[in-house]
Amino acid sequence: MTEPQSAPFTPSPAAPSTVSRDIVIDCDPGIDDAIAILLAAACPDRVRLSSITATHGNVGLALTARNACKVRALAGRPDVPVHAGCPRPLTARVHDAAHIHGGNGLGGVELPDGEGGIAAAHGVDTLIAEGERGRTLVAVGPLTNVAVALIKRPDMATRWRRLVIMGGGVATGNVTPAAEFNIFTDPEAARTVLTTTDWPQAARPVLFPLDATHQALLSPDWIADLAASGGAVCRTVAAMLGGYETPSTAARGGKCVHDAMAVAWTIRPDLFEARAARIDVVTDSGASRGRTVADFTSREPTADIVTGVDAPAFTGWLKERLVSLDA
Repeated sequence: MTEPQSAPFTPSPAAPSTVSRDIVIDCDPGIDDAIAILLAAACPDRVRLSSITATHGNVGLALTARNACKVRALAGRPDVPVHAGCPRPLTARVHDAAHIHGGNGLGGVELPDGEGGIAAAHGVDTLIAEGERGRTLVAVGPLTNVAVALIKRPDMATRWRRLVIMGGGVATGNVTPAAEFNIFTDPEAARTVLTTTDWPQAARPVLFPLDATHQALLSPDWIADLAASGGAVCRTVAAMLGGYETPSTAARGGKCVHDAMAVAWTIRPDLFEARAARIDVVTDSGASRGRTVADFTSREPTADIVTGVDAPAFTGWLKERLVSLDA
């Protein structure tokens, strides 16, 4: 594995020249997933949230789908359909992160149900249908839904406008020393997606690993200021963050909102820098299972890996956008 070298921040060469106005979020809410949905809803002039698909992950599918419905209501977007997808990994045993996100997945914060329920179509079929429309797919949970869509319809690699993924870690993990949660939870699915060679070079996946997301932490002062700056949305986000246990960054005095960064890339790509790399995922049993292997020297890259974040700009912009939802 070849690791990226540190360098001054410059905007990503992998950033899109035009902003995609139609996105689909595949998620497992989860606190940072909830903030990712809210961020998309807070930028209606830049993106249109077409649909949300839920998968197993931080908590079970029944809760992740229900949480997605509650968060869309909080965001004032009851019109966005929520579709339940795969309830378990392709072959791995079920693994969740309730000890991080709380038993209900939202840090113990109870949100009202809002209008509407879960749409009838399966999440995988929704991803395929949205791909036919050329949507950008932002996948911020285990990649089971995405992998099954590619197995069912391999041509989706050329149909989705772009695939933006939160997952993996080049230098470190957060479930094991080698593996990040979304990849570790279904490494077979992640390998299916990240080693697919059908992606057009100009539209290969963008990957946000822990190496990038750990660069922008929300401090206790940031969270307190958010709670004091807005109304119901800001207070709810602050309360969820209060119940968000993040041992991988606790010693550094802040909390990560990994998934919100993946959504941010579709709106503010200037906040990030990336490098092309060839990706593989370890699916063998043992200590390295779920490890993301990145070769930045490959002449046949399969993804653009985000390596740098303008942290002050990102955290300031995120707060401003969340406050706007209460305006």
